[in-house]
Amino acid sequence: MGKREMSRIRILLSIAMMVFSSMNLMAQVVNMTANTQSVMGGEYIVMSNVWGASTPQTMQVDLGGTYFKVTSTGHNNTGGTPASYPFIFKGDHYGTRTTKNNPLPMGIENISSAPFTWKISTNNAAGNWNCAYESWFTDPSAANPNTYRTELMIWINYSGNASPAGAQVGTVSFSGHTWTVTAQVMTSGTSSWNYVAYKINGVTDSVSLDLKDFIRDALSRGYLYTPWILRNMEAGFEIWSDGAGLTTNYYSAAVLGGGVPENYAPVPFLLATPINNKSVTSAVIPFAWRPAVDPNLDPIEYILHLSGPNLDTTIGQIYDTSYTFDGTKSLKSFTNYSWYVEATDGIDTTQSTQQRTVRTLSVTGIETGEQVPLQLSLDQNYPNPFNPITVIHYSLDQRGWVSLKVMNLLGQVVATLAEGIQESGTYQTTFNAANLPSGVYFSRLQSGHEAITRKMTVMK
Repeated sequence: MGKREMSRIRILLSIAMMVFSSMNLMAQVVNMTANTQSVMGGEYIVMSNVWGASTPQTMQVDLGGTYFKVTSTGHNNTGGTPASYPFIFKGDHYGTRTTKNNPLPMGIENISSAPFTWKISTNNAAGNWNCAYESWFTDPSAANPNTYRTELMIWINYSGNASPAGAQVGTVSFSGHTWTVTAQVMTSGTSSWNYVAYKINGVTDSVSLDLKDFIRDALSRGYLYTPWILRNMEAGFEIWSDGAGLTTNYYSAAVLGGGVPENYAPVPFLLATPINNKSVTSAVIPFAWRPAVDPNLDPIEYILHLSGPNLDTTIGQIYDTSYTFDGTKSLKSFTNYSWYVEATDGIDTTQSTQQRTVRTLSVTGIETGEQVPLQLSLDQNYPNPFNPITVIHYSLDQRGWVSLKVMNLLGQVVATLAEGIQESGTYQTTFNAANLPSGVYFSRLQSGHEAITRKMTVMK
């Protein structure tokens, strides 16, 4: 056999091997027969994850890659929770772990970057669904350090009336996109956690993002804390109805260590009392504000600023959320004074979200009381959720018997905060849940034939 013939045979053999390899690769796309399927030698796991319905769902998955496709569903949820969230993930999901090249869990402070690339095809899928990237975080200091404390979602595509839970809290731009940010506290049984979602303005089928950008933003808003831990990184489709055809063509995720600790300023906070444009008849004025949250869990010092035509004073080294100012020698009658509060962790400083005005009438050194509220009211406690202390404000429009109690989901009284005859006016009290488990509770204010109830969440 000549050299030319031998060369021809080698070329044919090479072509045959390439064809065989291609056929072997194609053969790795199989129908999923279980809820969980390990792919790429354990580097990722695909989950069918039908959890909000009992309707059928079928999927294809590539055992050698990150491709998966929803081939059919019987889902028809009309609202509330989605029927399913088929996804691919790296990390730890409720005890199911990826095993190859898995850097998770990792502390937030140690993360330098967490890049991921996700390419999808929606294939004109009918129904209500989204394409959502999701990460979960835990608090290592919690009684159960494996309990999820924050859920962070990134929506890159959606259909129908699908929309993130919660209320809009802002917008942010990075990675070449603008995102609408929504948030709320989620509850399930006795568990509760922060939910924060970033919904892209417009839609896309391909992204290359850094999760650390979203983590930084969530930290700055008080939905995460730097000592907490990133547990997993998921990419999938929340499906309320239909959704057949939704496909992940490619997904890769990494978490890189070596992060340098970053300081975050305390989160902007609200003023409490006096209300804006409040008229006072005493030179001794109690000021109060909501607690500021520090993402690094650093101790916070408050600084009260009070200014007017004859006054410009700054009072620091306040470590509580109230301060009583004695203006006997400095305030004048029938004068407007502005006030606000700053919170500092010793490095960065944040100002309260409002600046208010208080007006003095005929100022004396004797406190004569507040204006009578127009109606019975019970404010939402703050902070909420809380651990273990929260502040409750309520107002009485007339003198009478008052009861303020805290009850659990069974209606059992777990604390009595006020009970007896009280004068009309505005009141503040604190509730300490140090001896109570995490869960949902209710504050109930009753005066005469009127009653008001507010929902509270203890998160430990």
